[in-house]
Amino acid sequence: MIYKRGLNRESSLLLSDVRASIYGIALWLFFAATAWSDPSPDVHGWQADAKQIEAWKTKRRPGINYDESKVPKYQLPDPLKVFDGKPITTAAEWYEHRPKLLDVFRKHVYGVRPNTKYQVDYKEIGKRENVFGIGATARQIRTTIKARGKSHSFDFVIVIPKSNKPVPIIVQINNRYFVPIEKAVSQFDPFWPIEKIVRKGYATAAFHTSDVDPDKRDGYDQGIRSMLDMPDSDPTTRWGALSAWGWGASRVLDYATKLPEIDSNKTAVVGHSRGGKTALWAAAEDQRFKIAYSNNSGCGGAALSRRAYGETVKRITGNFPHWFCKRFNAYGGKENELPVDQHQLIGLIAPRAVYVTSADQDLWADPRGEYTSLVEAGPVYRLLGKEHIQKKTMPALDSPRHVGATGYHIRQGEHNLTEQDWGYFLDFAKVQFGEKG
Repeated sequence: MIYKRGLNRESSLLLSDVRASIYGIALWLFFAATAWSDPSPDVHGWQADAKQIEAWKTKRRPGINYDESKVPKYQLPDPLKVFDGKPITTAAEWYEHRPKLLDVFRKHVYGVRPNTKYQVDYKEIGKRENVFGIGATARQIRTTIKARGKSHSFDFVIVIPKSNKPVPIIVQINNRYFVPIEKAVSQFDPFWPIEKIVRKGYATAAFHTSDVDPDKRDGYDQGIRSMLDMPDSDPTTRWGALSAWGWGASRVLDYATKLPEIDSNKTAVVGHSRGGKTALWAAAEDQRFKIAYSNNSGCGGAALSRRAYGETVKRITGNFPHWFCKRFNAYGGKENELPVDQHQLIGLIAPRAVYVTSADQDLWADPRGEYTSLVEAGPVYRLLGKEHIQKKTMPALDSPRHVGATGYHIRQGEHNLTEQDWGYFLDFAKVQFGEKG
């Protein structure tokens, strides 16, 4: 602990207590000024199956709440109020508020990305032509980041359909594995169904999260985070792995949007689970992504933290502390003290499109919390002139709900990203990109 000059240890600790008390009072005043809604459980739409609930309670993840009646009372911060409680009534006021809201998410949830200068080199290390027999081209690209005398590399594969005009690009943040070019062009993978995407007329690219920054709690010194971090950065707000992976998605987009075959105004970022959390944050940080698709993202993704249903802040920061900044740990069991919640993260992406999906057997990710978050972001879309989902009743299983710039479906099945999920999303993307046929 560092003490101020002239103060003894006891005085310094007293000063820390006073500061903590002032901070607590400030938080209380903040919520009193900005709280706006207390979404009550919907009893009409999709409901978690009673047998599923019991199975999760006793066999799969004991000690976690899966009972709607036990969701704590909470109030969400109003997405259309600034931090002193003043209402936001115009688009201009929203865009003035947006950077401040983004900064709060950085400092309390995902961490602050360093502004270290770096150089990026791209090298083609593999190429295949006439892929899938339809004239598509696949390339494997090695991305090398250089900064302060150090370097770090990761690969991605990009597949582009044959077209007489620039095509949209869909970037997948693959949290499971890297798909090298040989497998990409020869083996079907429902997690990244390349041929399905390309036949729709879209280019697609994917990289593995751990190639950018290791997905392990002791991996800080082995990836991009430590290489770009400044030694004097605040350790409580240093960027977590989710932010680093999102940064990686932006570097893939840098490459793709410089290609003449790619329409830089039609871009999407896709992720599942921890990759879905990353996709939302990537789109919040990088406004070049026109669609964010978050699949089964749960806590720290689309699901509202204040519901404390399924995976909680305490559980996720205990199991995966490297995903977030250290300050986020303090909100475990104290979600109501968070200065933000995930509907505001979705609001940060507005007026761009957001697609959220759940699975009915994935109670850990809190499907209702994911859907409610999307609905509660609606006022921001409305203010910015975009239609959005307003129904608080969840749709039935396998019945996509697409309204304006927002879309949602809940699929029958477990925690996964499937070809069925991709099909629903590609239908949504077609409308957002203004594609015909």
